[in-house]
Amino acid sequence: MKTLTFQHILLGLTALLITITARAQGNDSLIKDNQIDVIKNFKPVLSDAIKIPVNPNPEIPAYVKPVFTYRVPSQTHIVEPTIYTIKPLSLGTMLLPKLKGNYVKAGFGNYFMPMGEVYLNTVRNKDYQAGVFVKHLSGNGDQNYNNFSQNTIHGYVNKFSSKGTLGTEWYYHRNVVNLYGSPNDKLSLPADPKLAYHLIDGKTNFQNHAKDSKDLSYKIEANYYHFNRENAFNENDFQAKARIAQLNANIPFELQTSFRLNNNKLTQLDGSTNNYQRLFFDLNPQLFMIGADYYLQGGFNSTISSDSAGGKFHFFPKAEGGYAIVPKKLIVYAGLTGGLAPNTFRNIIGLNPFITELPLRNTIHKIEIYGGVKGEIGPQTSFYLNSSSTSIENLVTFTTLAKNAAQVLLFDEGNAKRTSLALGIQHQMGDKLRLGMHTQFHSYATSKISKAFSLPQLESKINLGYNIGEKFLINIDLFYWGERSGAILTENPDQTRNIVTQKLDPFVDLNLSIDYRYSKNLSAFIHCNNIANGRYNRFINYPVYGINIIGGFTFTF
Repeated sequence: MKTLTFQHILLGLTALLITITARAQGNDSLIKDNQIDVIKNFKPVLSDAIKIPVNPNPEIPAYVKPVFTYRVPSQTHIVEPTIYTIKPLSLGTMLLPKLKGNYVKAGFGNYFMPMGEVYLNTVRNKDYQAGVFVKHLSGNGDQNYNNFSQNTIHGYVNKFSSKGTLGTEWYYHRNVVNLYGSPNDKLSLPADPKLAYHLIDGKTNFQNHAKDSKDLSYKIEANYYHFNRENAFNENDFQAKARIAQLNANIPFELQTSFRLNNNKLTQLDGSTNNYQRLFFDLNPQLFMIGADYYLQGGFNSTISSDSAGGKFHFFPKAEGGYAIVPKKLIVYAGLTGGLAPNTFRNIIGLNPFITELPLRNTIHKIEIYGGVKGEIGPQTSFYLNSSSTSIENLVTFTTLAKNAAQVLLFDEGNAKRTSLALGIQHQMGDKLRLGMHTQFHSYATSKISKAFSLPQLESKINLGYNIGEKFLINIDLFYWGERSGAILTENPDQTRNIVTQKLDPFVDLNLSIDYRYSKNLSAFIHCNNIANGRYNRFINYPVYGINIIGGFTFTF
């Protein structure tokens, strides 16, 4: 019998294990299609994280600024430019449409009233601008009313350059009225009641173009006019003016100065003439202080006047300040000012063309204190309200001469007081609607005369403009003047004068105009003046025309 060694036993166990495994794979019912079903809940378990008890300490990189050296070769390269013409691009006609600034207007109305206007200009030019305007309007009144005639020719030329604008304009006006005023035609009028005025006015000026808002801006002017009434007077007036301003500077300022020479030649009834010459020199500086919500300005008005009676210096301080309670919406302001206003034949007859006696005195506003509020109610509506109190020497008033109903200029040679309150509102909706109202109340305390003759205590104006579909343009103007005090002046044989006060009733004057645009070039119009047909007296015994209707057409090109 052989002895079983360890090797024999190990070899046998290995063979037995291989046999059992082969049978299990072939016959075991738990193994199907190489799939093993494990029946046990799997619970994964993660081991606790091991924290490293050391904070990171990264290395700080070191930056070394490199040093470069350059060497520019001393060689110059010259390149000849290639110049060639580029064909301009056509931008079309929509950018610069043709402007129609020229027009002809003609019409006719009752009181045998022809009217005509012609306006021609250069429309658009970058180098110059020029234009001419001609107008005629006349009317024949009935036996109680006057005839009148107005003729105007106006021309201008402006030359533009990089440095500024040089301009000149000339104006001729002929105005004819008649002394028709007499109560019930009982007074005898002069043999020739016609008053014909002629005015030639020329102005030349140069204004620089400031290239920056901080640059100095200035404007210089030279003006001359000749004004006369046939067989009565001649007036020649020359004035040189300058305005210098720098508003965006450390100390914003403005300076206005002028020199004026006024010469009058009066013709007496016997044919002799009297000359009256006056000189005026004005110097009016002003400084400004402008903040985010306030402004201050101050300076003075000064005038040296000289005539046959000698020379005189007039000095008037002026100042104004304002504060914006609501920025750009509500501003309150107050100030004081004063100044000398020379009276001339031209400005007096502009107020009353029926004047025959013209003593000239300078009106002096010794001091005017004012204040108010202005602002916006909405983006399209603005308003103002202010009051003032003024001390006036030589207040201008008008009286009626009893013997021929001519008007006489009468000064209050003392110190008259005028207190005023003014308010207004303006509303505008583009080109569709425009509405404005302005009202003034005046109270006078005269010194040398009993009343402020012919001056209204209340005057108001309402204006309404409405555009209907770009076809109909409607404008309504309403004027109201309150009660006034008139005066009739009687000359006595001893050269004294008596003044009898007479009340002038208040009046309303309503005017309506309608323009119909038939096409872009042709439109028709009708103007109705004094619709209420109120023949009120502007001056004593000078009633105005009744209802006046003028119709016609306008052609633009």
